[in-house]
Amino acid sequence: MRAVRETLLGLALAGLGGCQATFSPTPLRGPSPQGVAVWPTVATAALPFERDLLAGADAALRANGYRAVAVAVGAQMLAERGLLKAGAEPADLARVGKELAVDAVLCLDVRAFEVPSGAFDSARWDLGWRLLSTRGHGVLWEHEHHGAWARRDLDTRDPLRPLDAEKEVVPFGGDRQRDFRDVADLAANLHRMALAHLPRHQR
Repeated sequence: MRAVRETLLGLALAGLGGCQATFSPTPLRGPSPQGVAVWPTVATAALPFERDLLAGADAALRANGYRAVAVAVGAQMLAERGLLKAGAEPADLARVGKELAVDAVLCLDVRAFEVPSGAFDSARWDLGWRLLSTRGHGVLWEHEHHGAWARRDLDTRDPLRPLDAEKEVVPFGGDRQRDFRDVADLAANLHRMALAHLPRHQR
């Protein structure tokens, strides 16, 4: 069962670069923001992958039509103004919005993220994304996802398979499971998948 779940998840993540999703985005609960900043810290203080898990979140926002402040730029500006606090969200949303000139802040909630020691060949996670208004409209949108991924074998062919044997059946569309270079690469794909549920900003 575990192998089946991991294979299905791998196929789903791989589909980000291929087939388009057929779901409808989750509607916003307030006015659509134009500018969005990614909050540069997460709730799990001891988490060793904080920076990597935020990789690609700003790019995923831009792909959805939003004006997004780069994570590193936002972190530096907030630190210089004494607004960068450890935790899953800013204490003063209004001031953060004013300093960064954004209408909303995207917060990543890391409830769990596990990577076995050694080579990066598998991961498990329980993540949540929340879009918080800096204009007093509360939580504009949220999404959560938990799952797992395991690297596929580079060569799964049977070495004892006869050369004249019938060709193996390949799933429709080919093998779309993909592998990830590192945590940042996996995170960027998870952000794209999650933010595909966020309505596009129409400029």
